[in-house]
Amino acid sequence: MIRTFHAKINKKILFFSLLPATVLAIYFFWVKLPLAALCCMVFLVFVVERLIHTYYVFTDEGFLFIHQGRFSKVSRHSLSDIEKVDIVRPSSLSFLKNKDTVMLTFCDGSIKFITPFPAEEFCRYFKRKQEDFLEKTDGL
Repeated sequence: MIRTFHAKINKKILFFSLLPATVLAIYFFWVKLPLAALCCMVFLVFVVERLIHTYYVFTDEGFLFIHQGRFSKVSRHSLSDIEKVDIVRPSSLSFLKNKDTVMLTFCDGSIKFITPFPAEEFCRYFKRKQEDFLEKTDGL
């Protein structure tokens, strides 16, 4: 069964990237700088498109596909390559981290942060899917 998790839209990203770009676009139109305003509007389109079209797909073949918008490349990760999945809890130093951020730790030591919704269900489903995949490959 293929299972899809959508990304949670982070309010901090909305506030720290979309609000300033919108204000700058309006300001550049006001002072008659259309090229600068156009650049801000193109940035807004890319950010909004990436926020809306980010999702994570588990397949029956034992892969996790991470789609981060239409304009970016889909990354494919084998469930056997992912060593650990943990929910990152915010600390006093990481004020920009969302409380629903999931940290994927790979066998080669690399780390990837994603924001599936709901995060707890994503972790539970990942562990169950990884166990099923490992049982299936051990039986071969």
